[in-house]
Amino acid sequence: MILSVLMLAQAATAAPPPPAQDHVVPIFSPNDYPKIAVENGWSGTARADLTISAAGTVTACKIVQSTGHRLLDDYVCSSLMRAKFTPAKDENGKAVEGHFSTPPINFNLRN
Repeated sequence: MILSVLMLAQAATAAPPPPAQDHVVPIFSPNDYPKIAVENGWSGTARADLTISAAGTVTACKIVQSTGHRLLDDYVCSSLMRAKFTPAKDENGKAVEGHFSTPPINFNLRN
């Protein structure tokens, strides 16, 4: 079983602030694949739009591309809600709310 997740995209923030740059840390691991999804052979690809507070916490998660399985989509958001980001900054260098569009998050079961 392999959970393939690509989390190497830059944060996209609301204009005019430039996107935040920071070290990217993996959020998902193969051991985190939901057991029910494994048992049912569910796979798919999700994308999410996250709202990032000025403190760098995720305050909202919206699935913009579904895996086709509510359980996997909910898992994506619940996992991403624990993430911590470097917030976007306005033209004066003040931390502001921003958005991050995730790259594809792939759930794949392989024998």
